[in-house]
Amino acid sequence: MKLFRAAFFIVLPLLARAAGADWAPNITTNATWNSNATNANRLSDVIGALALRADLASSARFALDTDDAVFAGIKLTAEAWPRFDGLDHASLGPRLAWQHKFGLGAHAPVFSLELGGDAIAAREPARRARAGSARVAVRQRLDNATRVILAQEFSRHDTRDFVFDRTGAETSLEVVRDLDERWSLSFTARWRTGDVQSYATPPRPELVALAKIRQPNTTFDRPMVVYSLDARSLSGGLAATRTLGSDTSLTFRYEWRQTERGPLRYVNQLVSAILARQF
Repeated sequence: MKLFRAAFFIVLPLLARAAGADWAPNITTNATWNSNATNANRLSDVIGALALRADLASSARFALDTDDAVFAGIKLTAEAWPRFDGLDHASLGPRLAWQHKFGLGAHAPVFSLELGGDAIAAREPARRARAGSARVAVRQRLDNATRVILAQEFSRHDTRDFVFDRTGAETSLEVVRDLDERWSLSFTARWRTGDVQSYATPPRPELVALAKIRQPNTTFDRPMVVYSLDARSLSGGLAATRTLGSDTSLTFRYEWRQTERGPLRYVNQLVSAILARQF
């Protein structure tokens, strides 16, 4: 994968040069309930499940001039599904970002370009993969309490089994409002086009007509078929963040997401609690 290889070849030399840099490591833990982990549109196939996730990331900053900087780092992720351990996986890979600030002061817009690559190990061998992503974003502070982030991301996920491959493009808009020194609210809207996997109990001739690839699957502890198809997703999320100290925050988040393609239409509702700590 081109993005995966590019991230490694660019980031690793920078990491070798950054022995004395401030790496600013951080860890984020996340517990999320997904109301429809099977991405199913038939009630009998809808299965909810809890996912537990931990992200450990660290990066170093390299100043190019007064307006530009490069960030090079690495990220380790582990995700566990207590009810369906076939979905358990871990990933490791480099991160690279270029950031440009248009002018001085807190209200100057900031543009960023970010690349990432991951090697993914999974409990189910068919889900082992390499992944890559590219993201461009513009961040603008509207006043002392409000900021807006507009982003476009492209991603690719190549697995051992083609049915789990994913390629997608996502546009997002996030608005963050600080209520006081400890509380902030954020609203996020997303629009995504690309591959999704929907699980269903056969026969489903209307899904067979849509799916690029399909195959039998027992990840959810019963015989189903996983269908890979191209679809559109619209989602909205609302989050409240509480600062617990100078380096720790707790976030509660709700997201509603609808995905559709032809006769296939399903909804996911996700409720998360997120604890983040900067070291």
